[in-house]
Order: sequence, then C-alpha cells, then structure tokens
Amino acid sequence: MPTSTRLPSPLNAPFVQAILRSGLLRPDDLLPVLAELNVDPAKLPPLQLATHLVRKKLLTKFQAMQLLNGRTRGFILGQYKILDGIRQDRVGMVFLAEDTQQQRRVAVKVLPTDRVSDPTILREFLKEVRAAAQVSHPNIARVLDIGHWQGTHFVVTEHVPGVTLDRLVTEKGPLPPHTAAQIVAQAAVGLYAAHQLGLVHRDIKPANIALLPDNRVKLLDLGLTHMLENPWARVTRRINTREYAEEIAHIAPEQAWGCEIDARSDVYSLGSTFYYLLTGEVPFPGLAPEMMAERQIRGVPSPRQKRAEVPLEIDTIVQKMGAKDPHARYASAREVLIAMQAWLPLAQWLSLGIAPPPPVEAHVSAPPPRKKRGFFAWLFGR
Repeated sequence: MPTSTRLPSPLNAPFVQAILRSGLLRPDDLLPVLAELNVDPAKLPPLQLATHLVRKKLLTKFQAMQLLNGRTRGFILGQYKILDGIRQDRVGMVFLAEDTQQQRRVAVKVLPTDRVSDPTILREFLKEVRAAAQVSHPNIARVLDIGHWQGTHFVVTEHVPGVTLDRLVTEKGPLPPHTAAQIVAQAAVGLYAAHQLGLVHRDIKPANIALLPDNRVKLLDLGLTHMLENPWARVTRRINTREYAEEIAHIAPEQAWGCEIDARSDVYSLGSTFYYLLTGEVPFPGLAPEMMAERQIRGVPSPRQKRAEVPLEIDTIVQKMGAKDPHARYASAREVLIAMQAWLPLAQWLSLGIAPPPPVEAHVSAPPPRKKRGFFAWLFGR
C-alpha cells in the first residue's frame, strides 16, 4: 500500500522561523504571503523573502535588515513594536515604535543596562521622568509611558515627526538671523514651562529641538537626561572622538565639570544652540578635551564675528545667554523670553502672562519689527 509523503511546512524554513521568534509576525500573517510566492521558503534566499515582506508592508526596512543580520530579539517591548532606529544619544538608543494598543506611533528610548543597574541612579531617573510626564505643553514632546520588559528598561514619548535643528543646519546652512531668533524664542517658551515646574533639561542642543510643519518648535528628551554622566566621569576612548565632541558641544561650563546645575545651565545651552543656528558652527570647535577647556576660559563668542549681518540685538542676546559665569547670564527662560519677545507672536507672548519689561531708554535701539514672512515660509520655500 503506497504511503503519502508529507511535505514540510513552509513555516519550518530557517528564515521564517527567525521571523516567528522575533514576534514581529504570526503564522497567520506569513502563510498567505508564502502561498503567494509558490516557492518552497527553504529554497528561497532570505533577502528575497525579506524584500517581499517589506513590499507587502509586513516588515519595515529596519526590521528586515536586523533579521537578515541574525537578530531575533528586542523587537517587542510589551505593547510596543520596534519599527525603526531614530538615533543614538548620550542616554540610549531611540526607536520609532508602534503602540499596538493605542494604534499610534511613538518614540521608545531604551536605557543603558550599565546605568539602570545602579538602583540609586534608576530611582532618581524614574522620579524625574514621572515629573516630566506631568508636563503637557505644545512646545515639549510628552512622556507617555515608562516600561520594563524582559530585563529592558525604556521610556515612551510622543513621536515628533519634525526635522531637528542639527539636520536643518546641515541641509540648509546657517539660518537667517530672525528665523533663528524665532526658533530659539519658541524653544524658550518650552523651557519656561519646564522651569516653572522645577525641571532642568540638562541636554539642550540642536539635536534635541525639532521643527514641525505646523509652525511649532518642540523640545525633545525633557526628563530623560538625568542619567547623563559628568563628561569626565569615565575617560574612555570616546573622549577623543568627534562623535562625543558633538554630543557635549553645547553643555554649560559648570555642567562640563560636574558642578551644580540649574535653569541657567539650560539658558547657556540654548544660547550655544542659537550661535550654531546663526553660524553653522559650534562655539568651540575641536575634540572634547580642547572644547571643554576653552569654555572654562570664555563665554560663547559673538556670532557677528563670524557673520556680520547678525543684528546687534541678537548678538547681545546670544552672548548674554552664553556667558561663562552663570551669574552673568539670563537667570531663567523667563528672562530670555522678555529679551526675545519681539520674535514671538503677540498672542503667544500675551498668553504667557509675563509682566512686560520696563520701558527702554531712548538711546537703546528698538527691537526689529516682525516680518510678515515666517520662518516656516522660508524653511519650506513658501
């Protein structure tokens, strides 16, 4: 009596098994696609199958590349499915993810294991993240969730689909002075909201400020920087790398040496960012050791020395924000806003409820008039 030969299940192919182990797709997701191919998956090159799944929008390019490189873990963090990598910063890796319960895209920051293994550091970090989660402001990316999944600690924040200032300057070069001032004034509004709640950002820099198509500026990573180490805490090979120099290019002198920091440290970093927007350069170029030594000697330089068309009013504001001595800076984001009210929409300025400054003396030049063409009109060529 003839015996029937049982064909191997298409789900037994090694690459298909890797996909299933990752948790990204279920058998019910894969079987119809494998049937369409009409090829034994075991004989199908993994790259071809991965490409087909990307075209079907069942995998992202990032997921496919990770799987092809042999990675099958770390794609699922509870209700969050990792879709793509966004950036690596001083705190951890940031990923674009799907919130499978709320059906929305979010940003997930995975925290470094060497830092979360210290109970004291973790406790203080979580305390600050919970405080930041109470902040709901249009100029700040919201903290949505704190999670722990199979040994991985992570923080979930609002996904901001705008362009960060470092990318903007890389792509377009230094910004028109009044455009830069409008952006910095909007960032200061977000800082003002944070400072009112006793929160210090600690890592204001171009990469942590985003521009949105709806004309808003958003601060990223509020409450997520408590784990930042003193740059001299561990002298490693990274100290002499250009990547590390870029990460710490805008921190205040007192922060560079691990001293006490407050709102004025954020003011310095925003002033340093302002200089970058105007000139396309960091205030103190070079590697970290030279950069950190230089900022102990002098404040953020005059942007007019690099770019003569920068108005004197803006030049003065940048240098006061970036003064070496914290006592010589604006004492808070509130004072920055008073100095920069000319670059805020009138309705927004009035909504802040900040008392106007005393009348200017007759010999002091008046703030520049608001231009009808906004910075997003310039940005998007409208």
